[in-house]
Amino acid sequence: VVVGGGLMGAGISTAMLSAGLNVTLIEQDSSAAEAAKERVTGLVNSAVKRGKATELQAAERIGRLRCESDFDEAAGADLAIEAVFEDAAVKHGVFANLAPIMSDQAILATNTSYLDPQDIFSETPNKGRCIGLHFFSPAHVMKLLEVVRLPETSSEVLATGFALGKQLRKVSVLSGICDGFIGNRMLAAYRREADYLLADGALPYQIDEAMRAFGIPMGPYELQDLTGLQIAWANRKRQSKTRNPAERYVPIADQLCEMERFGQRSGKGWYRYAEGNRAPQRDPKVEALIESYSLKIGISRRAFTGEEISERVMAVLANEGVRIVEEGIAESDAADDVVQMHGYGFPRWRGGPMQHAKESGWEETARIMREVAAENPDSWTLAERLA
Repeated sequence: VVVGGGLMGAGISTAMLSAGLNVTLIEQDSSAAEAAKERVTGLVNSAVKRGKATELQAAERIGRLRCESDFDEAAGADLAIEAVFEDAAVKHGVFANLAPIMSDQAILATNTSYLDPQDIFSETPNKGRCIGLHFFSPAHVMKLLEVVRLPETSSEVLATGFALGKQLRKVSVLSGICDGFIGNRMLAAYRREADYLLADGALPYQIDEAMRAFGIPMGPYELQDLTGLQIAWANRKRQSKTRNPAERYVPIADQLCEMERFGQRSGKGWYRYAEGNRAPQRDPKVEALIESYSLKIGISRRAFTGEEISERVMAVLANEGVRIVEEGIAESDAADDVVQMHGYGFPRWRGGPMQHAKESGWEETARIMREVAAENPDSWTLAERLA
């Protein structure tokens, strides 16, 4: 069972169908269920157009899909995955509906990107069957699957999560619980340093160019425009209650969202976009907004070379990766690297940010990270390995 038929739920359903599983997709009403069916059907048929499946295979897969609007349809399923809006109360409500209907042996999984699964499952009985299965969008294409273990998750359920990942032909990585798990926690640090560079003198196109030159397919601001700025904005608002007030915070992305600049879909974000054209174009309004922000808070903007930009961002990424390992969230440096390569487009020829730091020399990474931290007091915690 997949609950939620939006982009993520449709992608997860498509991946399940491609692996030979029967899928019941549950939506809030019959019209939403019908729209979800059309969405999944479109994704399945796109595999035919790309030569990844035959028409016969596509028809067989769609034949194993049911789209419903009643939770009772989940009764006989072995596994339920929620893929609804990133709100703990909404997700909590899904499992409140599923738990009484499904077998005590059925696995309940959340696809949350940032939220604490312990909160989502706080009132779910038999917590040993609860797990996080964090797919990456688009879920029918992206290879990474973060398998998130709760303190109560049984070893059998954990093993089943990995077995499912293998059946789906995913690269599965075990993660403990923290805000953003492995991948999105590292992404948050990466974006934060990019925003600091932005406020201190760089412009979006310069940071994006530097990251592309390093080997990453898209820079942070191009990528935000592609995926949409709303989700990260909602997450920042959620985190504002617990954020350290001494930590440096750059609100430029929030200001863009308040201006309804949400990225490509709205025709403008960090860049502007011509109608029918996804090529980002520099926007003088955004660059003026950035420069006026620096002036307002008294920053004397300075120039950064592309190499300086990539070195600083990579040091921050490696530092956060080490902290995740030291805290026991990830099992090893290699786990961080697998997540970054398979979920975030980190260039495989560099081996991941941890391997890159090792090859560059951890002493050099530590030197750059200390410099970054000194320029932003109370904003970065150095990993023990770097400190």
